[in-house]
Amino acid sequence: MLILRSFNHSSEILRLLKKKEYRSLGLVPTMGSLHEGHTKLIEKCSMECDETIVSIFLNPTQFTNKIDLVNYPQSIKKDIQIIKKVNKNAIIYTPVVSDLYSSPVKAEVFDLDGIDKIIEGKFRKGHFQGVATVVKRLFKKFSPDFAFFGEKDYQQILVIEKLIKKYDLKVKIKSVLTVREENGLAMSSRNFLLDKETRYDAKIIYESLCIAKKMIKTNDISQIKFFIGELFLMTKKFDLEYFCIVENRSLKEVKSFNSKLKLRAFISVKAKGVRLIDNIALF
Repeated sequence: MLILRSFNHSSEILRLLKKKEYRSLGLVPTMGSLHEGHTKLIEKCSMECDETIVSIFLNPTQFTNKIDLVNYPQSIKKDIQIIKKVNKNAIIYTPVVSDLYSSPVKAEVFDLDGIDKIIEGKFRKGHFQGVATVVKRLFKKFSPDFAFFGEKDYQQILVIEKLIKKYDLKVKIKSVLTVREENGLAMSSRNFLLDKETRYDAKIIYESLCIAKKMIKTNDISQIKFFIGELFLMTKKFDLEYFCIVENRSLKEVKSFNSKLKLRAFISVKAKGVRLIDNIALF
């Protein structure tokens, strides 16, 4: 296992790798505080690629709330051990901010055809510009053949696919199904910030999505949205930030069920100040 603290170190490693008979290179970008969702990404990358790089970098430009950045859980030593158990030959890249950003630290501006400005983008203005910035720079540094992302952040996958297409980045995205806790809560590093009781009760997030999936063919979308809203009003413990039903690729909201469209439901909830998101395919 190689642990690289800067790209100056990694460039020599990559040069040696490329000197060998061509080997496929997979990248798993993370912000650390790894959980089973991340290990599934690393496992898939390790199975499908000859070489695996896992980056651990808390990207400052994708945080629209500075308190959120400060409170984000970090455990670099534990993360390295988790990666080692999954793939002892993985290359781990743990840069400092100055390795990816010059001063002042700011996001680039990308034209992503507006897909970065809806759903999550509406509530976290500039978030996906920060995501696109760090992903593009990782792609440029490592030139991976494949990059692996989880469907828990489904909109992020579409943003990165748009980035690749518009800026001619030679990387193929591989998505991995959302990994869930026993109660259905989507695995997230933010879950570590919840107390035991709230973490259990947060099952309502996934349950509400499953309710929407059951209702979609026989109820108006306005009725589904009203029902989900009322459900969270009754709980009092969770604040519903948004719930929407959209077309699977454009992410444009739909007003009625159409069997010709693939639909997906997105939700964002705040639990004691911790923001939790999820989504599922409906049809």
